[in-house]
Amino acid sequence: MAKVVRQTARQWIVTHEWMVNPMQQTEWIEGQGLLIWLAEVFSSLGTGLYIVSLFVSGLSQALAWWGALAGWIIVVGLKLPLHFLYLGRPWRFWRAMPPFTKAWRTSWIARGTFFSVVYSGLGVCQLATSWLVWHGSPIVALDILVKLLAGFFCLLTGIYCGFAMSYCKSLPFWNTGLLPIVITNAGIADGLALLIGVGMIAGGVDTAPLESVTRILLLANVLLIFTYILNGFYRSTTGWFSSRQLMTGRAAMPFWIATILLGTVVPMGISLQTLMGGGDAAAASSNTILMIVAVAAHTCGAFGLKYCILKVGYYEPILPKAKILGKHV
Repeated sequence: MAKVVRQTARQWIVTHEWMVNPMQQTEWIEGQGLLIWLAEVFSSLGTGLYIVSLFVSGLSQALAWWGALAGWIIVVGLKLPLHFLYLGRPWRFWRAMPPFTKAWRTSWIARGTFFSVVYSGLGVCQLATSWLVWHGSPIVALDILVKLLAGFFCLLTGIYCGFAMSYCKSLPFWNTGLLPIVITNAGIADGLALLIGVGMIAGGVDTAPLESVTRILLLANVLLIFTYILNGFYRSTTGWFSSRQLMTGRAAMPFWIATILLGTVVPMGISLQTLMGGGDAAAASSNTILMIVAVAAHTCGAFGLKYCILKVGYYEPILPKAKILGKHV
């Protein structure tokens, strides 16, 4: 009889574990959910690259145009198809857009669909007007207007995922206004790194001003990330658990290696090295190789950051004051 009671107790605990312990969300990071992770990475990279490209026309119109084109291609050619594949019935995506639905009033997913589609169309218009201005057309005022509209909807496309995640009240680590800020700043930094890569491919562009801004954004990125993690420690027991998983738990390796080492330390170290390097031909060749490594490492950091944030999303248990089982700690 005692054996039956113990077995029944064990079954009850396993069946109702979600009631007393933080449970990891897997919908957006495991199995087909990996498509969401990749889509959000490409969204951050593409929108960040597009936005920073709009501000460098004074440095080089060619760099601005090719950078904007690359950013638009990343969003439309990689981000949107991945979201499309994730949908259970992808050909009905139009139902998430006004005027076919009123879900945009409460759903950030519906708003994001609308932002992405509008940006896709405005981006084409902006590329067309900027191409004409680059080649001597007098439609400067029209080009500026289209840039403002396309840049605005591009920013909304890049930031809406952060808001969608921050509105998940059952996931304390995500449910904070810091998350959209972290994602937006990281996207701008990632886009700037890619723009340096575009400048190196195009040639004839002084990327030193871009590198200076990158160093500032890298420091700001580190400060925001650790502020966000510290905020998680103090939000709730589940938020503390998520932060600990990120720092020393199951997500610690990708966080410290991909996000911090590759995404921050390596690019910052190489940037400082090239800043202090010599001006001879050998130094220039070495700096080019190092900058390629820096851009590649920075991009790896973008994949690592999104993966870690999604991986440590834990649901708040129904009994939040219950003791977390030792096996999870």
